[in-house]
Amino acid sequence: MARIFTIPWTGTITNTGGNADLWEVLPGDDYPIRVRGVRLGQTSELGDTAEESLRISIVRMGATITSSNGTAGAPETVGRPDQTPAFTCETNGATVATTTGTTDILEEMSWNIRNSPFEIWYPDPDFAPTAIQGEGLFVRLQSTVADDITFAGTLWVQEG
Repeated sequence: MARIFTIPWTGTITNTGGNADLWEVLPGDDYPIRVRGVRLGQTSELGDTAEESLRISIVRMGATITSSNGTAGAPETVGRPDQTPAFTCETNGATVATTTGTTDILEEMSWNIRNSPFEIWYPDPDFAPTAIQGEGLFVRLQSTVADDITFAGTLWVQEG
């Protein structure tokens, strides 16, 4: 039976690091995952002069994936509170992941940071970005922010 988890995080996205993996999710053994929704928001850039548009991608990688310097995610189950996901996750990886295999860009989005929150939903599982064991899903910031922003966001992941 499929289970839905959220991976929320708040923090700072800096302009010194370039691109960043906002979320990294690696499926557990025999538990495919799907992104069911993404919510992005920021609370620090509020004036007209702070307006900027950022490129966000949902990326699937296969084979050997190398990532580093993210923070361990804190997934929470939407259903029963005693469930633990089989997947592993990180948030705010300032050094983007690389792979020895294929990199597929499954979704391209642009987010005007003054339009917060920005949301995208996949109510039909057939359209949801999916990964199986040996792959990873990443929500990647493909643009460097003009200056540091205070970020808040949630990723909804279906497992199983």
